[in-house]
This record gives sequence, structure tokens and C-alpha cells, in this order.
Amino acid sequence: MKRFKFGIGLLFAALFILPATAFSNGYTSPWLGGPLQGPAVASGAGVYWNPASIGAIDGNSLFFTIEPTYEYVSFQRAGLNPYDNNLPYNKASFHTWAPLPTFALTFKLPADFSFGLGIYSPFARVAYYPMNGPERFNGAQETMAFVNVTPVITYKIVPSLIIGAGLNYSTMYLDVYQSTTLDFANPADENPAYEGKVHIKGNMGSAWGWTAGMYYKPTPTFSAGIAYIASTNYTIQGNTDITTQLAGNITAKSKLYLTMPQMINLGLHFLPAKDWIVDLTEQWINWSQYKNIHIQLYNASNVLANRDMYMLTGFEDVLNSKLWIGYKGFSKWLLACGAAYDPSGIPLDNIYSLNVEFNKLEIFAEVNYQVAPSTTIGLGFDHSITEDANVTNSLVQPSGNGVYKANIEKITLLVNYKF
Repeated sequence: MKRFKFGIGLLFAALFILPATAFSNGYTSPWLGGPLQGPAVASGAGVYWNPASIGAIDGNSLFFTIEPTYEYVSFQRAGLNPYDNNLPYNKASFHTWAPLPTFALTFKLPADFSFGLGIYSPFARVAYYPMNGPERFNGAQETMAFVNVTPVITYKIVPSLIIGAGLNYSTMYLDVYQSTTLDFANPADENPAYEGKVHIKGNMGSAWGWTAGMYYKPTPTFSAGIAYIASTNYTIQGNTDITTQLAGNITAKSKLYLTMPQMINLGLHFLPAKDWIVDLTEQWINWSQYKNIHIQLYNASNVLANRDMYMLTGFEDVLNSKLWIGYKGFSKWLLACGAAYDPSGIPLDNIYSLNVEFNKLEIFAEVNYQVAPSTTIGLGFDHSITEDANVTNSLVQPSGNGVYKANIEKITLLVNYKF
């Protein structure tokens, strides 16, 4: 019995050094709703980009996009594996598809008001590394998604100026598999005899936030928009299982407390010549606000498991930039192409398997076609040129050191119906 308690003590001491499961900015964007959306564009995607912009839509509208996103990530760990005859570590990798939908309904109301309701996923990440791969002590598998429901209302102060605001009700889902060592005296030790498996099982939670914006269109050829999205504080609840050979198995209730960052969206949209469109979007994300994850284990099958842990994330603020140019000189067609820069926001020494992000130059093209006076459909494609992350001084070393690479491709399918 004493040996069992000793093992449990080591296990939960070791949990203090688990790296945080993180939520990178990989699928956010300058992309939600497709590459041609932004704070100065009057469309249903404004429920996210700028609530005031939906007040500039002519009539009522139904807006829908789905953005299947393919991601391939690989990790070649540095060094040699002492538990495999000092051979180089095997490469760990995964492929995923993440469909990211955006749905919005907008309505004109009396007295210069408009109303919109949007459902969308602003953040998502799926990772499926090998469960026994060289990355597992920093996290092997993760499913994480957010779904927001956002009602907004706008008011046209004067013909050229609209203000808008709304609420964000956000639901989060998190499921993680990760290994930890019971050899607390040697936290970098990955001896399978001391290995424990941690499973954060489908924890869910929700949070309220808000958004507000302004849309300005002084001439038919120019519009500008700015919006603020407030931070949200989540409490995510569920169960956590810890499985070990040395110390037995434990089940516990778990709560995770975290804050997702505030954002500012800024856009300029103008027609420099007949049939030509230029759009610029800037998005600031205050990732440094996301300082840590607070994890609370309680009602555990062993009382020694009941405790609080705080895990640092090390994120930095980022500024995403996007520029696209469109031509609408062909009857019923809009042809557009552009580029965006989406920086990582995670310093190299904070990168590891489930906390990996890349500096990305994204190149895209989209074609929209008006199939009827009230209906437009669109198809877009985006290719990301990613900068490899070569980590040599990881804060979770040695298991975080190595080269991380990614291929990311996105497709946009759009339907916009006015009624």
C-alpha cells in the first residue's frame, strides 16, 4: 500500500510538468467565411468580422460557407532514442481534414435597424500523432473545437455610417491523450517502465463574450470597417483518466479554466477603377492574454489526485494581414486572387507536438458566379507556404526539440442568397 501511495504521489507531482494543451491560431484567420470576407465587406460573415457590416446588406440574406481544411504535420525529433538501441527517433506525423462551416441569416428591420444570427467555428485543431511516438510526452492526440452562436443588431446612424453590436455564446470541446513520467527526479526520463497515460476525456464548457463594430461608406467606391471581439473565459468540465503500471489507475473529475484572446478586425474595401476591387484586412489577436491553463482535478478515486495545476502557454500577440484583388468585368462573374501572412504567435522554445504553429504565407483564388439575381455561389482554393519550425532549445526539452513541418490546403464553398 505504501508503494502504491508513493507511486501516486510521483504521478501527480509529474503532472505539474505536463506541457499545456494549447489552442493555436492555425485555423483562424484571415479566413472565416472564405478569403473574400472581412470587416469592410457587407455579407453575412460580418457576424464574425464586423457586426455593423450586415447593416449594409440590401434586403435579407442567407450566407453559408464550408471550408474543408487539410493539414499534414510531421515532427522529426532531434537526438537518439536510448530505449531503441540509440537509433534516431522515428518521424511522427498525422493527416487531418477539418470542415469549418459558417452560417448566417440577416434581416432588415424597420427604422434603419438590421438583425443577424450567425453560427460558426472560429478555432479548431485536430492532431493524431502515433500514441507511442516520440512526441507522446508532449501530447499524442487532440480534438479541440469551438462553436459560436452570435446574434447581432445594427443601426444606420446616417446613410454612410452604421454601428453594430452582438453577443457571442461559445461552446468548447476538448479531448487529449498524453504521456507523463512517474520518475519525478528525472522529468526528462522516458523509460516505458515509468510511463503514465493521461486522457482528458471529452471535456466541454461554454462562455459568453461580445462584439461591436462600425462600418463607414462615404462613397459608392469606398468602405471601411473596424470591430472589436472581446475575450471569453471558459470553464471546461469532464473526466480525466490516468493509467499506469507502476501506480495503478485513477479516474477524476476535471475542470479547465482558460481565457481566449480579444481581437480587433480592421478592413478597407475600395474600387480603384471600373470593375476592379481591392480589399485589405488586418486582424490583431491578443494571444499574450492567454497566459496559462488552470486545471483542477477533484473527486478522484484516490484523494492524492485532488489538486490544482497551472500550465504556461508562452503565446505572443499576432497581426494577420490579407490583401485580395477582384475583377467583375465579366457578366455574373467575380474573379479574385490574393495573399495573406499569418504569423505563428508561439515562440520557438514553446513549440511542441500539441502546441505547434507555423509562420504562413497564404496564396488564394476564388471565383463567384451569380446563378440568379438573388443567388451567388463561390469556389475558392488556398495554399499555405509554411516556414519549418526548427526547435533547438525547447522549454520541454529534450522531447520538444526537432523539426516541425506542415502542409495546409483549404477549399471554400460559398452560397449567398438574398430574399
